[in-house]
Amino acid sequence: MPLDNNDIKQLIAILQKGLSSDQDESVPEVIEKPKRKRGKIQQADVSVSKQSGRTKRSGSANKFDLMMEKNLHKEDLEIDKLLSKYPPTIRSREFSPVDVKCRVCGREESINPALMNDAPNRYKCNRCSKEPG
Repeated sequence: MPLDNNDIKQLIAILQKGLSSDQDESVPEVIEKPKRKRGKIQQADVSVSKQSGRTKRSGSANKFDLMMEKNLHKEDLEIDKLLSKYPPTIRSREFSPVDVKCRVCGREESINPALMNDAPNRYKCNRCSKEPG
């Protein structure tokens, strides 16, 4: 026996009356939300990212600025300054690039020698590394 909307509203009103009978004998009215149209999503509300294909709602606001977590990193910076013995060092090691050839596509590149392994003929470029195999 399925319940319709009127039965549910009556049940809610009875339950609210039972809860508020100690404080107030009046029955609060049930407020209906306006019905939204179902079906196609309007183009103004949704933007589709070309890269990922995901839909993103433009009406949603970022609430991070209202959260307490926004300022947590500031305490970390103060503690790091108190605990550090030496200031951070700049990583400015120079290198001479090495010319290598991709073993898959044959493309020639100049790269950092730290990216090379022992065998120079085993280099694979970034484009070929993304593909399986």
